[in-house]
Amino acid sequence: MLSARRLAPLAVALLLVLAGCGAGPGDGTTTAPADTDAPTATDTPASTDTPTPGGAETPGTATRDEGTPSNETDDGGETTGYSIQVRNGTLPFDVNRTFTRVQGLAGTDVEPRPVEIRNLSEWRGSLPRIAASPLNAALGFENVSVNWSEPTGLTRVTGYVYVHPGSGSPATVERTLAHEFAHTIQYQANLLPWLDRLQTERVLTDQRKTYRALQEGGAVFVADAYAHRYLDVRNNSAFVRERYREGGAAYRSALAPYLFGKQYVAHTIDSPSNLSAVYRNYPRTTEQLLHNYTRQEEPEKNLTVSVTSGSSWRFLGNNTMGEMTTRHSLGTELSVERAAAAATGWGSDELSVFRSNTDPDQYAWVWTHRWDNSSEAAEAVAALDDYQVSRQTDTDLDFRTVRISDETTALVFGPESFADAASVDGTTANVTVQVGA
Repeated sequence: MLSARRLAPLAVALLLVLAGCGAGPGDGTTTAPADTDAPTATDTPASTDTPTPGGAETPGTATRDEGTPSNETDDGGETTGYSIQVRNGTLPFDVNRTFTRVQGLAGTDVEPRPVEIRNLSEWRGSLPRIAASPLNAALGFENVSVNWSEPTGLTRVTGYVYVHPGSGSPATVERTLAHEFAHTIQYQANLLPWLDRLQTERVLTDQRKTYRALQEGGAVFVADAYAHRYLDVRNNSAFVRERYREGGAAYRSALAPYLFGKQYVAHTIDSPSNLSAVYRNYPRTTEQLLHNYTRQEEPEKNLTVSVTSGSSWRFLGNNTMGEMTTRHSLGTELSVERAAAAATGWGSDELSVFRSNTDPDQYAWVWTHRWDNSSEAAEAVAALDDYQVSRQTDTDLDFRTVRISDETTALVFGPESFADAASVDGTTANVTVQVGA
């Protein structure tokens, strides 16, 4: 019998069409971010949340005078103090002034990095579509289209910024750059304590999405303050709320780190100058982030899932997906309100991933949840039952809900041969999954 937590690292590829870590939503100023809630398992270590876009060359080394005082002033009389190199084109505003203002809002003292104007749509062809992921397709996440005429940004862990102006107005492009400069400050001021962990350890999906929401929420908070003080445009948050309400499940899951991350940051601090406080005692789960809980108020409940499998199916490993993932997965078939209500009872979960030994293109899953209490579990079971009935009308896969205990459930889904061979039983905190021959 294999213990889920003792397996070799399991990669989680979070797939969407482009925007990458650091792409900041605005009033029609961005594509959707790179992470969806529906992962697929592979056998390679997970990447960090700051991907290098496919086909992109490594940015050049910074010149010696980047970030050094220039003693220039902008047209408003503000001393910028910087000479930021803008590569591959020009922007219709003073980028030194923009960085100075963002840094002033954040109360930091870091050096800027270059800004490169780049058409990010060039990378779209090398990126996978959402439905190409077996789990995305199984759960019902749809592909989304990207409007590449909208301004888009992307920031690397070095603080190096790409900006794609598209056909946006100067003010919307400036707001996008302000969001990206907030990411530059997060990186250059070492505000994000988990960056090394993302590159050296296996990080579970729920924790990874918590990190992303805290990072993007901080950038949205700063960019909102920037827009309010310096620009006559709608802020990032207004755009996110509108698109979240109107979008499908895949788009909602992509926007969730921006929407709920900003809400958490705004609950925690009242000024961008206090941004570092967000990352001192930050939440560990998306449940804590979604509901403004501290770690002590709502710790993750104990849940251990052990797996045995026969010769037909290979067990790839377990992964904790979290409340945010649960919400958006149910939301592929249920209403936004019902999916959110059902997921709110989340206490812990484990997604067990399997791959066929006879057909490597076939995957299957057992998603085990421990809920906060028996009444929350009952609500979740009713939602899962309705979800599976609706989902099976759109796919050839088989879905089955199992009530393991008063507080614990499992959703078994995959090809019919897997569903027939899989059994799930156990107690509230200890579950065994067995997959026969």
